[in-house]
Amino acid sequence: MKPISQRAIAILFGSAVSLTALGAAIAQPNFAPVTDAMLNNPDPADWLMISRTYNEWRFSPLNQITKANAGQLRMAWARQLPGGTQESTPIVYRGVMYLFAPGATIQAVDATNGDLIWEYARKYPAGVTGTRAREKSLAIYEDMIYFAAPDGFLVAIDARTGRLRWESKLDNGGQQAGGLLLADGKVISNRTCDQAKRENCFIAANDARTGRLVWKFFTTAGAGEPGGDTWGDVPT
Repeated sequence: MKPISQRAIAILFGSAVSLTALGAAIAQPNFAPVTDAMLNNPDPADWLMISRTYNEWRFSPLNQITKANAGQLRMAWARQLPGGTQESTPIVYRGVMYLFAPGATIQAVDATNGDLIWEYARKYPAGVTGTRAREKSLAIYEDMIYFAAPDGFLVAIDARTGRLRWESKLDNGGQQAGGLLLADGKVISNRTCDQAKRENCFIAANDARTGRLVWKFFTTAGAGEPGGDTWGDVPT
């Protein structure tokens, strides 16, 4: 992990790739909700989850860039972001890139030129946006963007406007070190076992439409649970 500079993080390369189709998609007045079918079989131009598809191949079927024309690639645009830690993979849907910016804000930008469409800037308690402000990926479903905020909330944002749709308290601010996964209408998230607290060691599923907690599985066995005796006298 390396801190990024004050310069650009989101860079697209042009020349060999036509961006006309992406620009046309952004101009569409109606937002088409992301469906389960889209997540299962995404359009080649979209990147809807951290590894693009559920099999996690991270393979793009686009064929505009080849071995023959790769040498023609040039920078198309660059966008300046705040200084800080950036570990996430942006998602792209119909020409809009949704990204996690340093400081734990979410931005939607025009993928053809990097122009800001909207930004969701959350107010955090002092000290929260330091080492805990990490995010491997965002998630998208229907008309909402999801991210696990470092203050312990799972947050849903309107994909069109950047306004808060709902928030669900998961813990007291454990570190979100893994990526989100959207499956079967649920947002699957996890928290890393930091601060030596068992309550921050779990995988959870929330209803994607409402934020209601569906289930939570603690990854560290507690007293009286299978495997709980392996910790000896170490507090869990």
